Parts: sequence; structure tokens; C-alpha cells
Amino acid sequence: MFGLKNYKKIIKIINSNNLTITKNWNKKNYKNNVLLRHDVDFSIELALLIAEFEFKHKIQSTYFFMCSSNMYNLFSKENIKIVKTIKNLGHKISLHFDPTVHISQKSFLIEKNIFEKIFNVKLDIISIHRPNKFLLNKESSLFGISHTYQKKYFDELNYISDSAGKEVFKPLKNFLKKRNRIGLQLLLHPIWWTIKSKSPTDSLNKWIKHNTKFITSEVAINCKTYNLS
Repeated sequence: MFGLKNYKKIIKIINSNNLTITKNWNKKNYKNNVLLRHDVDFSIELALLIAEFEFKHKIQSTYFFMCSSNMYNLFSKENIKIVKTIKNLGHKISLHFDPTVHISQKSFLIEKNIFEKIFNVKLDIISIHRPNKFLLNKESSLFGISHTYQKKYFDELNYISDSAGKEVFKPLKNFLKKRNRIGLQLLLHPIWWTIKSKSPTDSLNKWIKHNTKFITSEVAINCKTYNLS
């Protein structure tokens, strides 16, 4: 919706106000720091666009990917390659966990172990997908792994999110007006910042159109009897 030009404005605002973007979720003091987080809900390819843009501007942020997404296959050959590329650009990669998918939260350990093995990382922070019920007891970790909605990240820091395409410039400016800036967790979803459009719906429709072309191409590759014409 906002496009890369506006994403560049976000980065410029942060840098011009002497804020430090960090991927370190274990600092003792986040004053004048920004924990920049990306939940990848729709497209790993769009996440790569943001990751490359950030690398160009010497930024390292955190990308959270889903094992249980209906939108993409995290473990396809191409997507594994892309996620490893994002990691090699210096970004932190981790798990975007949906607790509603499984009967027991013990299944988290399965996702965690697979993610760690395939991408050769050790998880110390995860994000929760649609955490409504989970927030009722948000201080609980998942088998010792911290998550982004715990008090130290969600309540003790300022929190700004573009979820559902919400505008973030005004909240960011309000944050910058505070004399004692205790730190900020900034959640930005790649799909809103890689597709220039008039609205969230327009962004999603453009992505759907692009994805339809991709699916058609994949069908043709995998089934010789499919007639493109």
C-alpha cells in the first residue's frame, strides 16, 4: 500500500532522530532503540525485497516466517533459498507461530526444531500469529522461548504496528515527540511496503493477480497436459 518510497521515509525518520534499529532482542536497555520486526504473512518473495532494501541501507531487522501458512510453503526449495538469503544479508530470522493450528502447544517444539535444523539457527525470540487468546497470559513463554508480546517488548516499550494496513506515520511522529523515549517495537508487514497502491485491498488484489500468474506457470510446469491457451 505504502510502497518502498514511503518505507524509505520511515527509515529516514528513524535515522534522523538518532534512533538505532536493532535485531537484538536481549538488550537490557532499549532507550532510543527500535526493534524492527517483519511478520511474513503473505509472501516470502516480498520479504526478500524489504530485506535487500534494508541491506542496501545498512539495516538489520528481524523476519518471522510461518511453518503453517496457507499462503506459502516455507520449506519449498525456492523459499528455503530465499530465507537463507535473508539470513545471509545479516537479518535475524525466526518463527511466526500460530497456536490455533495445533491441539497442543507442544507442537511448537516440532516447528521450532524443524526451523532451527533447516535454517541453522537457534531461536531465542518468536512472534505469535493473531495472538488474541494468547495475550490473556502473554507473560508465558513457549518452552523457554520469549515472544514479541511479552511485557518487556509490548508494554515496557512503545509499540506501533501496520496490521491490516494501518497508517504508522502519525503514531511514529507522536512517539518522537516524547522526551524520554523508552524504545520502540515497530511491526511492519512486507506486503504493505512493497506494493504501491491506494488501499490495503488494492495491495492484496495486486498481489493476488501476481500470484495467479505464478500458480498458472507452476501448473504448466508440473502438468504437461495443461493448455495455457
